[in-house]
Amino acid sequence: MQVTTLVQVLMLCFGLALGALLPRGGRRLPLLSHDLKLNMATAALLFPLRVGLVLGGLSVAHGGGAGLTGALDLSAITQPWLQFLVCFLLLDFTKYWLHRADHRISWLWLFHRVHHSTEQLDATAGLRMHAVDFLKLSAVPILLFGVLTDVTSFAPWVLPAAVSVGIVADTFSHMHVEFPYRNPVCRALLYVFNNPLFHSWHHTRDGVLCDGNYANALPVWDLLFGSNVTRPEPPVLYGIDGDQRLRDDLLGLHLLRPRQP
Repeated sequence: MQVTTLVQVLMLCFGLALGALLPRGGRRLPLLSHDLKLNMATAALLFPLRVGLVLGGLSVAHGGGAGLTGALDLSAITQPWLQFLVCFLLLDFTKYWLHRADHRISWLWLFHRVHHSTEQLDATAGLRMHAVDFLKLSAVPILLFGVLTDVTSFAPWVLPAAVSVGIVADTFSHMHVEFPYRNPVCRALLYVFNNPLFHSWHHTRDGVLCDGNYANALPVWDLLFGSNVTRPEPPVLYGIDGDQRLRDDLLGLHLLRPRQP
C-alpha cells in the first residue's frame, strides 16, 4: 500500500508539473481548476476504501495469515522477473476487458460515466471515479491473485510492482502534455505504452461514434481486439454529452444526479 500510494503521489506531482511545462496544444490549464479540485476531492472521499482494499488484497494474495490460497498454484514460476511479467499481463489483460465492459454494459456505464464526466484531462483525471467503479477495479487483483491463482510463493515486491505499472500508465495517459504523432519517438512509442494521445481518444466527447482505446498499460490489446480508435491529433472536446451528463459537483457526481439543461 505504501509503495503504490507513493508511486501515485509522485506521478501526480510529475504529471502536473510536466503539464505546466509542456501542455497539450500549448494551452496551459488553470493551476487550481474546478476539475482538478473535484478530482482531488473524489480521491479524498475514496481514500478509506483504497487503504482497506489494497491492504486486504495484497494480504489475501500472500496468504493473509489465514492460509488463503488461490485455485491455480503458480509456484512453478520461480524467477521473480517472470513472476512479475505473469502478474502484470494478467492484470492488464483483465483490466482491458473490464474497461470494455464498462462501456458496453449499461449498468456498468451508469457508474463509469462519472470518470468520463471530466471535460479537462490532466494527471488527476484518473482519480475521478464512482465508488462502485473503484470497488470493482480494486477487486481485480484480489480475485486474480487471491482466488483464481496462488502466488504466495512469489517475491514480495512482485505484486506491488505490477500494480504500480498500472498506476503509472493511468496517470501518464491522462496527463495534459504534448505527445505529437509526427515526432518519430512518440510515434514509435504510441502503441507500446498507454500515453496522452492514445488515451485522449478514449475520452473524446464524441464517444458514441468513436468508442475504444480501453487499454490500461498496453495498447496492444486494442490493436488485437479491434478497439483502436487513435487519430494523429487529440480531440477538441472531452467529457459526455446529452442526457448522460452529471451534475458537476462532488455530491451530484456520486449520487449520479443528471445535470439540468
